[in-house]
Amino acid sequence: MARGISPTRRVVGALSTYAILLLVVAQTIYPLLWVLFGSLKSKSEMLNNIWGPPLSIHLENYTQAWKTAGMASRITNSVVVTACALALVVLIATPCAYAITRLRFPGRNALLALIVASMLVPPQVMTIPLFTVASDLGLINSRLGVALIYAAAIMPLSVFILRGFLLTLPVELEDAARMDGASRLNVLLLIMLPLIRPGIALVTIFAFIEIWNDFFLAFLLLRDPAVQTIPLGLVSFFQQYDSLWNLYFAALMITTLPVIILFTLMQRQFVAGLTAGAVKA
Repeated sequence: MARGISPTRRVVGALSTYAILLLVVAQTIYPLLWVLFGSLKSKSEMLNNIWGPPLSIHLENYTQAWKTAGMASRITNSVVVTACALALVVLIATPCAYAITRLRFPGRNALLALIVASMLVPPQVMTIPLFTVASDLGLINSRLGVALIYAAAIMPLSVFILRGFLLTLPVELEDAARMDGASRLNVLLLIMLPLIRPGIALVTIFAFIEIWNDFFLAFLLLRDPAVQTIPLGLVSFFQQYDSLWNLYFAALMITTLPVIILFTLMQRQFVAGLTAGAVKA
């Protein structure tokens, strides 16, 4: 009969596990604390005490950062762009994923392969044609136009994720609803949609973080300061002969707060989405 694990080895194993978890938590939390510490320091202390906590609290950094970067208008622009893009992603990606998963039509596999292939193309490759097309369509310096481009860029990944969730649902649910006289639209809205809420939450969080923090497309398409988003305002803290790191960190804390709030409110759906959507390929 095999001998069990000795109590000493159990304790050592448990301590090793907790030590690794503590290291991972510290590696995750400390960068956020470092930014918070930096946002509360003076400019001189930021240079002399880079890694430690602040010796004195300077809350005026947040006020100065708000004024220097013009955060009020930039936050409004970011909210408008992000909200419009998220609405487009959810409204279009959900029926598209349902059609690819449940309907049988010529070219379905080719369309799915095209969606997967488009996920592999980095946006930097499309810089010139994207700017040309956006200019021809009048989407330069347009918040709604940029939201449309963001939605198009995130659409392939969103469709792919939602397709994974739909594949986990039994076809019998849909067949029973169709036998009761429900249309395809009713099946999608009343049956499928409530069951893939974790997937929609996962897509929403991924898309929100991607759009809220994006600098590349915003810098390419938003040239007018009146319509620029938050990431473009962070550049104002780096001048030709000086860098205002303490104000930069204060602005980072302001822009990171919505992401933390969103993740806190949707953490259950996010965790459920990570564990439930990839059962079938």
